[in-house]
Amino acid sequence: MEQSSSDTPLQVLFISSWYPSEEHPTLGNFVQKHAHSAALLNKVAVITVVSSEKRKTLHIEKRIERDVCEYVAYFPRKTGFFSRATNYLRNKRAFKETFEMYRAEFGLPDLVHVHVSFPLGIWARGLKKKFGIPYVVTEHASGFHIGTDHSYPRSILLFCKKILSGAEVILPVSEDLKHSLQLLVPHKPFEVISNVVDEHLFRVQEKVGIDQVRFIHISTGIDSIKNLSGMLRAVDVLSGKRQDFTFDIVSDGDVEYAKALASRMQHGSLVRFHATKTTEEIAEMLCQSSCLVLFSNYENFPCVIPEAFMTGVPVISTAVNGIPEHVHSDKGILVEKGNEAQLVQAMETFLERKFVSDPEKIRAYALYHFSYSAVGRKLDRIYRKILG
Repeated sequence: MEQSSSDTPLQVLFISSWYPSEEHPTLGNFVQKHAHSAALLNKVAVITVVSSEKRKTLHIEKRIERDVCEYVAYFPRKTGFFSRATNYLRNKRAFKETFEMYRAEFGLPDLVHVHVSFPLGIWARGLKKKFGIPYVVTEHASGFHIGTDHSYPRSILLFCKKILSGAEVILPVSEDLKHSLQLLVPHKPFEVISNVVDEHLFRVQEKVGIDQVRFIHISTGIDSIKNLSGMLRAVDVLSGKRQDFTFDIVSDGDVEYAKALASRMQHGSLVRFHATKTTEEIAEMLCQSSCLVLFSNYENFPCVIPEAFMTGVPVISTAVNGIPEHVHSDKGILVEKGNEAQLVQAMETFLERKFVSDPEKIRAYALYHFSYSAVGRKLDRIYRKILG
C-alpha cells in the first residue's frame, strides 16, 4: 500500500454484484482492478455473493489478491416454484454471514463502495440504515440505457433507483452511462471514474519478428453485443483483397458460431482463435499486436480499450456509448455500428500504413486516465470528501 497523501488509510468495503468466482472466472474482473487501485491508498476488502448449482450448502471462500481481502460466498441455487423467494433469503443469509466474518477481522468499514447496483446493492443500503455507513456506487451495467433492446426491465430499474438514491455519489464508468443514470436519479452528484489498467503490467514493447499487421479482438464473444459475425464478414471481404495480415480472437465465451463462420471463409486460416487467457497473457498479446478491433453493437467503456492504450496500441471500434469519449483520431478509427464496409476500410487504412500513431503518446493518455495510481488517487479523494 502506498502512503496516503492526506490521512491514515480508510477501511473500504467493496460490495460487488459482478466479481470473479468459480462460477464465472472473468465476470467483473474490471471491478477487481478497481479494488486493486483503491487499495494503493486505503485498506480494501470485497464481498460478493454467488448462486451456485455446484454447492449444496453455504460456502464462504476467503482469498488475498494483492492487498485486497476477497470474500466470495456461494449459496445453493434453487430452481422451480418459490425459487425467487428462497434464493433471496439464501443470498441474504450468505451476505450476513460473510459480513460478520469481515467485521470480526476488520471492524465496521468507514465506507462501502458498491459495484453494480443489481442485485447486491440492497445490502449496502441495509448497512447504511443499520450502522450509518455511507456508500458510493460505481455502475458498469448497460441495462440503464433505457429504450434499447438490452435495457433492464422496469422492476430492476425501480430496484436500482432505490439503491442509487441512497448513495453519496454515483461513479459511472463513462459520460454516456452517466447521462442514462441521470434520467433515473437526476438530483444525485456524479463523477465519472473510468475502468482501470495496471500500468506496470501493460507496457509499450518492441514488436519482435513481426512483419505484417496483426489485428486482435478480445471479448466475451456474445454476438448480440460484440457482433463477431459482422466483424468476421468484414474480415472475409478484406481477405478476398489481400492476405498480409492475421486476426486473433481471444474469448472466454462460447464462440463456436464464430469458428463455424471462419471455417467457411475463403482465407479462414488468417483468423486464429484463443481460449481464456490470463491478464499477463493478454498484456503480451496486445504488445505484439498492431491494432485492437471491436465491432460492438453497444458498450459502456470496455476494459480492453484502455489496456490496448496502455501498451501503445491504437483501436478500431464502433462509435457506440462511451467509446468515442476516449477513442480519438490520434488513437484510433471509429466506424458506424453495423457498418461492415467502414470496418473493412478502417482495416485497410492500417494495412496500407496510412494510420500513424505514437505509442508513447497513447500510453501517456492511458497513464493519465486509466492507471492504477491515477484512479486510486481519484477514489481516495472522493472517499475522504464524503467522510469529511
